[in-house]
Amino acid sequence: MSQRTNMILKYPYPNKAWFTIANDPDNTTIEDWHELNQFLWNLLALPISNSLFVKSLNYNLPNQVNLVDNPEILSQKHDMIHTWGDYMHSRKRGFDRQDAIEACQILEKKSIKPKVWIDHSQFIGNILHNDNKGSIPETSDASGIRYTNYAYTLDLVKKIGIRYIWDGEITDLIGQDRKVSNLTYFNKYSNSRTKTFIRLILSKIINSTKLRNLLRLNSPDNRQYSAFKFPDGNKLYRFKRYGTWKDADIYGLGEILAKSKIDLLIKNEGTMVAYTHLGKRPASKSNEPFHIPDKTKNSLKYIKEKYDEQVLMISPLSNMLDYLVLRDNIKLHPKINAIEFLPDGIRYTNIRQSDLTGKKFSFINSEKKFDPRKIKFFSDDLCLKFNIQIEKRDNVFSVIFK
Repeated sequence: MSQRTNMILKYPYPNKAWFTIANDPDNTTIEDWHELNQFLWNLLALPISNSLFVKSLNYNLPNQVNLVDNPEILSQKHDMIHTWGDYMHSRKRGFDRQDAIEACQILEKKSIKPKVWIDHSQFIGNILHNDNKGSIPETSDASGIRYTNYAYTLDLVKKIGIRYIWDGEITDLIGQDRKVSNLTYFNKYSNSRTKTFIRLILSKIINSTKLRNLLRLNSPDNRQYSAFKFPDGNKLYRFKRYGTWKDADIYGLGEILAKSKIDLLIKNEGTMVAYTHLGKRPASKSNEPFHIPDKTKNSLKYIKEKYDEQVLMISPLSNMLDYLVLRDNIKLHPKINAIEFLPDGIRYTNIRQSDLTGKKFSFINSEKKFDPRKIKFFSDDLCLKFNIQIEKRDNVFSVIFK
């Protein structure tokens, strides 16, 4: 990954932070789906996407929303899939690679082209969360005999266009895509303060990189995404989700997205991919007449306010991740008044006009190193021709690709 110059602003100006939701569709009934759709996508018109099950064979959730049984969900944008479907509690039905092949055909027929994969519960075909059988083509026993793994589908995951996979963990640090120090963790996690304090003291003494790594003294990694090589040789990006396991439902969402936390996200100038199950309620609330509680509505309304104020960028998850990958691989050439977009080799093997269409990149130009009216664009040593719009505000110019 190329180093981003400090001339490139983190997010499209004047936004200070970036927010999106990575929802898991577990437990969603069609009635609750309609309520969610009306509030989030129609009334608030939040520019977020949703995730889906292609099929649901869960005997404990017989009315769970999925693409095959509920084609009306296609009114929303879906850039995420929650594995190949819900095969939990499917009794003797189970899961086989052939199910993934059929899911690929269904997605193609419905013109759904997901870029994001999110593992589901204890699903045997998970890639990273709880299990990784979905990424291992073969297994072997103690005698060295090799066996075909019929839950392996990572090659199909990549073939349909998936480039981003949830890393299987949850962070409660507010704001990714920013550096944090060990002191941040020391202040946050009281149950490990003594151990962290010792590490902080040692970090002032020890300069050996290998020893620092061994003692885990280096600053934690808080990037929103990172490259990962799987056992079969495929490379994809892993991404982080923010939240808590206990608040991962429609009631807990109001807590993890409380006004004070969104204000802190903006202050920290980071990204947030909120982890939740929009269609799930606590068992104690199963008989409530409305699905979305007032606290969650108020949190989402506040987020919309910040979006309308152009303080908080909101988009589908894949749009956020695509932007970050492109941004982190920009190279500036002020001497020739040019901006170069470098392919990263995982999401982009080359840069096409369609990859930049609709995106906005902002640059500090206080020293007048660029003439925005005459900027040229390059990729792979080729001069690219784009229909662009230039915005100039304060000491910043933004390039909007049409």
